[in-house]
Amino acid sequence: MTLRIGDQQKSLELPLQLSGQLADLPYKVQFDQFNSGPLVDQAFSAGAVDAGFMGDTPAMFAQASGIAVQVVTVSRTDGPYDWLVARPGSGIHTLADLRGKKVATTKDTAPHGFLLRALAKAGLSQHDITLVDVPLLQLGNILQSGTVDAATVSVQQAVNYQNQNPDAVRLVSAQQIAPTYGFGLATRTALADPAKLAALEDFARRLVLANVWKRGHVDQWISAYYVQYQKQTPANAKIIYDGSGATTYIPVDDTVRANQQHQADLFLQNGLISKPVDFTAQFDPTVIGEFNKAISAVTGQQ
Repeated sequence: MTLRIGDQQKSLELPLQLSGQLADLPYKVQFDQFNSGPLVDQAFSAGAVDAGFMGDTPAMFAQASGIAVQVVTVSRTDGPYDWLVARPGSGIHTLADLRGKKVATTKDTAPHGFLLRALAKAGLSQHDITLVDVPLLQLGNILQSGTVDAATVSVQQAVNYQNQNPDAVRLVSAQQIAPTYGFGLATRTALADPAKLAALEDFARRLVLANVWKRGHVDQWISAYYVQYQKQTPANAKIIYDGSGATTYIPVDDTVRANQQHQADLFLQNGLISKPVDFTAQFDPTVIGEFNKAISAVTGQQ
């Protein structure tokens, strides 16, 4: 039996591999790499993956789009995760200054959700800016090009941009706006198969163990992921790692659900989805209970 996993930039595959969690598996794992969460959602729609991992916004859109998936894992990152950065000379010094400006993000991704929350904090909506939709990995490049006034960028992109533009303005981080969650979703078809369900629960436990390994082998992780895979200099790699924060797998609870509901309501208010989102099907209590127990067995969380 093979589990087909939708990953992003080897953020799961590489720690699993380095930590030894892919050795002696009682099943096979096929990783498919994607550049953003919406692309993982497309893979779900095409029946190409059994489980996929993404930020909170594409997870919300999976439910809004009627994709037959359910939440199985949730992680939380305590670092800034993404930054909203304004280019030097843009005239932007506060969130309120974004009114009437060109702001780049990637539609339907976690940075898009972060941008809407940041605008709302300043009493603005997406209608008050000119949104420029850019592929996730190109957000730093378009900010560097000078064709937009601000952009939502990853910690890595923020470091690279500020090295070249010391006067750039970091307006706010995602963590300063709302909790930063990552979601693991699995198809209802896979969850209905007893063998695949058992494999997915085992895979979830291995994800937690790989994450623990990563935090205990910092130098090896920085070298393997940021230097060798992401092609950063060792100095930048250390800055990016230190600025990214620690990620922890947590039980799925009412706080997580409320965060998703608030985000869905915000997208509705901005006219970006056509009707309210009901998360009942995605947050199945039986499925969540089983995966919470699987993860708690590793983390010791009750």
